[in-house]
Amino acid sequence: MISMVLLGLLVGSWAPRIPGVKQELGVSDGELGVALLGAPLGAVATMWLTGMLLDRFGSRAVVRVMLVLTCSVGVLVAFAGDVAELFAVLALWGAAGSALDVGLNAQIATVERRYGRPIMTTAHAAWAAGALAGAGVGSAGAGLDVPLAAQFGVVGAFCLVAMFPATGAMLPPEPAARGVAPQRGRATAEPAAPRRPGRVGLPEARRRVRRFRPRRGRMPRALVALCAMAFATMLCEGVAADWSALYLEDVTGAAAGVSGVGYAVFNGCMLLTRIVGDRATLRFGPDRLVRALAGAAACLFALALATGATAAGTLTGVVGFAALGAGTACVFPVGVSAAVRVGTRTGASVAAFATLGYVGWLSGPALIGGLSELVGLRGAMIVVIGLLAVIVLLAPALAAGDDQRAAPVPAELPVVEPLGAELHGAKPPGVKPSGVEPSGVGSAVDAPRAGEG
Repeated sequence: MISMVLLGLLVGSWAPRIPGVKQELGVSDGELGVALLGAPLGAVATMWLTGMLLDRFGSRAVVRVMLVLTCSVGVLVAFAGDVAELFAVLALWGAAGSALDVGLNAQIATVERRYGRPIMTTAHAAWAAGALAGAGVGSAGAGLDVPLAAQFGVVGAFCLVAMFPATGAMLPPEPAARGVAPQRGRATAEPAAPRRPGRVGLPEARRRVRRFRPRRGRMPRALVALCAMAFATMLCEGVAADWSALYLEDVTGAAAGVSGVGYAVFNGCMLLTRIVGDRATLRFGPDRLVRALAGAAACLFALALATGATAAGTLTGVVGFAALGAGTACVFPVGVSAAVRVGTRTGASVAAFATLGYVGWLSGPALIGGLSELVGLRGAMIVVIGLLAVIVLLAPALAAGDDQRAAPVPAELPVVEPLGAELHGAKPPGVKPSGVEPSGVGSAVDAPRAGEG
C-alpha cells in the first residue's frame, strides 16, 4: 500500500506542471500532444517485457529496479529543450513507470490471494491518495514558481528513500516463476496459471477450465469487452491527468494556481469511491455499480462542457472532473478481477487488459491534442462523454464468470481453508481438514480469484 501511495505521488505531481512546460517550450496543443505520445509508446513496449521479467525474477526484483529508474528519470523532463527531447524523456519515463506499476499490481494480486479477500480496489485507492497529494505538490510548485527540476528531484528522492525499504517485505515469487514446478497440493506464494491445466487430473477441474477456453488464437468475447473498457476508462484518466489543468486555464479562464484543482478533485473523488469500492461491489455487483457511476459522470461532464465558456465554467469544470474521477474509479480494479475470471491464462489475460489500459491512459492525451487543433480543446473533450457511454454499454462484461465462483467444489478436490479461519481457530461449517497449507491460494483451478470475497 505504501508503494502505491508513493507511485501516485510521483505521477500526480507532474500533471499540474504541464501548462508551464508547454509555455516554456512555446509549443501548440498539437505539438504537446505529440510529445506526450512518447510515454504510451514506452509503456506499451515495456509491458510485455515486464511480464517476462516477472516470470523470471519475480515482482520484488522488478519493482526495485524500476523504482530507481522511475524516480531518477523524472528529473530529466525539466531539461527537455524541444518536442523531440520531451518525447524521448517521457518515453523512458513511461517505460519505467509502467513496469513499476505492473510489478506492484502483480504483488498486490499475490497478497490478495494470500489474504483471502478482495483488496485490489483499496490498493488503487492508495494510489489515488498519493496522486491527490502529488497534485497538491505540483499545484503549489506551479503557483510558487518552483523549478521543475527541483520539484522532481525532491519528490523522486523522497519516494525512493521511502519505498525501497518497503520492497523487502514483498512476497517472493512462486517456484513456477523460476521454472520449477510447484509441489502438488501445496500453496504457492504467487498465483500463476499452470502450463497444462489438464495436469490437475480431475474431470470437474478440466470442465471448469474448458468452459471459458476460446478457440485457438482467440480471446473470450468477455475479455475483449473488458479490454475495451480498460482502454476507455484509462483514456479518461489520461485526459484528466494531462489536459484538466489546460482546460480550466484556457477554456474557463482559471488562474494558474487554480487550474491544478481539476486534477486534484478528480483524484479526490476517485479515492473516496475506491475506499468504499470493495463493499459496494459486493452489495450491488460490479456491472451495476460501474454502469451507475459512469452514467452519472457522463451527464455531469456534459454539463461542464456546455457551460465551459460561461462565468460558472470553472466551477462546473471542477465538478465535471470530480464526477469523472468517481465514474471511472472502480472500472480498472474490478476489471482486473473479471479478466482473471474469464481468461484461460491469468497472466495473459491481465497482461492484455493492462496493455489496453495503458494504451488508453497514455495515448488519450495525444488524441485530445490532435482533435483540439481541429475543433478546439473544449470540443475535443466531447470524446470523454463517448468513452463513458462505451463503459456503460460494456459494463455487463464485468459480471462474466461469476457463476464459476459460485460453482460447488468437487468432493475429490482438496479444500483450502482461508487464512483468517486458521488464525481465529474457526473453519467453515461442514468443511473437513484438507491437509493443505491454509494460505488461501490452493490449486491453480480453485484458487480464490482476485476481486472475489
